[in-house]
Amino acid sequence: MTAENDKFIVNVIKTGESEVPAPEVYWMEGWNQWEKLSFHALLLRNRNINFLINTGLPADLSERNKAMLDFGGERCIFKSYDITSELKRLGVNPSEINGISFTPLQDYTTGGISLFQNAKIYIDRRGWIEDIVAPLRRKHLSRNLFIPNENLQYLMFKAWNRVVLFDSVNSYNILPGLSVTWVGCHHRSSLAFQISTRSGNIIFSDCSFKKRNFEENIPIGIAENTLECLDAYSKLRGIGKFLSAYDPEIDGLEF
Repeated sequence: MTAENDKFIVNVIKTGESEVPAPEVYWMEGWNQWEKLSFHALLLRNRNINFLINTGLPADLSERNKAMLDFGGERCIFKSYDITSELKRLGVNPSEINGISFTPLQDYTTGGISLFQNAKIYIDRRGWIEDIVAPLRRKHLSRNLFIPNENLQYLMFKAWNRVVLFDSVNSYNILPGLSVTWVGCHHRSSLAFQISTRSGNIIFSDCSFKKRNFEENIPIGIAENTLECLDAYSKLRGIGKFLSAYDPEIDGLEF
C-alpha cells in the first residue's frame, strides 16, 4: 500500500520524434506503411522527489541520423526537443532532479544524462552488462547508439559515485510508489516502470511502442525477442494504465 504522500504527479514530456516503416512497430505487419513515433521522458513529482525516467536525445544526432538514413531514408531522421525548456515550463530546474533512470539504455534516453548533476542514476544491472559493458553477442548497432561515448565516460568516471545498479528480474523498488521490472523484448535494458499516482497506477515501458502492440498482443517489429514482448504484455496487463514508450498519443499527458 502506497501512502498518499508517496503518490506521484506524472508529466509525459515529448523529447523527440521520428517516422519509421510500420513493420518496425508491428511485427511483420504494415508493409509499405509508415508510423510516427514520439520519444518521451516522464517527470515524477511528489512532496519529496523529482524523478525523471529518460533524459532526452543527445545534442549531436549525426551518428544516429546516419544510421536512420541508411535504414529508411530521410523520413526516419530523429528530431530533438529541448527537455530543459519543458522541465522549466513545469517549474522544475535540472538541478532539482533527485533521480533518473532509463528504458532502455539508448542514445535517445541517455542523451541528457549530464544535465542532472544532483541526481542518483538508477541503472538495471542486466541491461548495463548485456547492452553496454559485456554484450553476450555482437550487437547490430554500435555501442555509441546505446549510449554516446561522452555520456558513457561521464557516467563511469565523473558520476559513478551517484550510480545505483539494481536487479529487477523479479521487480525492484526504486522509491516508495515507484518500482521497476525487467522485460527485455526491445533490448536487454528494456524495463517496465510501475508508478503510483493519485489517479491510479501507470506502467511505462518500451516493450510496447504503441498502444496497439499492448492491446492486441502484437510484438514490436524491432524486437530482440518477440516472446518476451508477449510475456511482458501478459504480466503487465490489468495492473495499471499502460503507456507505450513511443506512442504520440501520450504526448503531454498528466496523471
